[in-house]
Amino acid sequence: SVISSLVTVVYNMADTFFVGLLHSNSATGAVGVVFSLMAIIQALGFTVGMGSGSTISRLLGKKENDKAQEMASSALAVSFILGIILSVTGLLMLEKMMMLLGATKSILPYAVEYAKYILYAAPVMMASFVLNNLLRAEGKTKLAMTGIGIGGILNIALDPLLIFGFGMDIGGAAVATLISQVIGFIVLLSFFRKKTILRFSIRKISKKFTIYKEFIGNGMPSLFRQ
Repeated sequence: SVISSLVTVVYNMADTFFVGLLHSNSATGAVGVVFSLMAIIQALGFTVGMGSGSTISRLLGKKENDKAQEMASSALAVSFILGIILSVTGLLMLEKMMMLLGATKSILPYAVEYAKYILYAAPVMMASFVLNNLLRAEGKTKLAMTGIGIGGILNIALDPLLIFGFGMDIGGAAVATLISQVIGFIVLLSFFRKKTILRFSIRKISKKFTIYKEFIGNGMPSLFRQ
């Protein structure tokens, strides 16, 4: 569980290190600015993931598997929707968002270049945090660590390749994060096919407001902490 929580920091540390080898201090500063955006994505993902995971653990304990799967499917859907909203909103007001998060005029071009790819990845990133927490809720902490960890290791490998090998500069670090997050998500989702009780289905997405109220309410302490 601790290793899973540290992976987000590993993404940022890897990007900061390799971007720091570039010629510009402003590029390194841009990574720090965009990390605030990644923290927001994580906060929203943890809100849904921890909030739903708390209830799902209790439902599984009571052998109410159908209700648990309904909540899991609903939580995953919400994470995608929140990610899409953040992605579209952020891309429409990208420069303003970066300035709000602390970018200076010299840092702004680098922050915009880096942040746009992170925003493209936002729905998948949020969904990954939810899947990670749902695996923990089922007691499958090793699977959660493996799925998230693969993304982190891949990011470290892709950073120098894209930044220096393909000459993509700071954009390469962001693309490496995007690719790593997508692959990590696919790995996490694959665990739910055979290794878990929980299953996802569009038909199981709930139309009851009380379900969403419950797991969003449960996740509020996590949101404020993040």
